[in-house]
Amino acid sequence: MPVKKTIEPKIIKAEGPARFWAKDGRILSDLKDLKNALTEMAEETYVYHANKTRNDFAKWTEEVLKNKKVATELKKAKNKMDALKKVVGAIKKI
Repeated sequence: MPVKKTIEPKIIKAEGPARFWAKDGRILSDLKDLKNALTEMAEETYVYHANKTRNDFAKWTEEVLKNKKVATELKKAKNKMDALKKVVGAIKKI
């Protein structure tokens, strides 16, 4: 019977145009940058990127950082603080 291997997630660092360019001018490369940005970001900037019609943070996390689990959690976030908690929790597990 084959043994299923569990691969520990790693922090992927985006480069160049794959980085996240926030409305407030911040440029994010990884989950740690996202955590720092969410900590300081104005609510207006957060809502611009995450609202009822889109979630740029979740999309970038899934497509660029290849972390579907965090992306799924970000889609469920009700506000900026909730998103921050989910990112902090994910970083602690890495």
